[in-house]
Amino acid sequence: MLLPGRVLAPRQVGIELGILNGNVPEQCIAGCPRGCKVDVLLRLDDIVCDEASSMKARIAAKAFRGAEFLYTLELDSGLRVLSLLPSHFDHAVAERIGIRVEANHVVAFHEEGGGWT
Repeated sequence: MLLPGRVLAPRQVGIELGILNGNVPEQCIAGCPRGCKVDVLLRLDDIVCDEASSMKARIAAKAFRGAEFLYTLELDSGLRVLSLLPSHFDHAVAERIGIRVEANHVVAFHEEGGGWT
């Protein structure tokens, strides 16, 4: 899924879910450094349940996928994100849960002239 973000430093991007360290394309850094708008690619399993987290989301929908649940999570801003969590995290629709991003590889795309760079 793609989430809106901004370049904070050469290898740092801020999204609504927090600050991520990873790969910001050279074209983005050269074309628009700090403050540049980007789309950040996250995998469904990059958003994990963490009850100690201050970041909370409301479960808008859930679907059982065998060993996992696919959750549609709504942030306070109204932005919806998807999360694929192990089935032992069996939360109810409308419940608020703590979440955080645990991404090993962050990729950001800069939109320029209608195309991706």
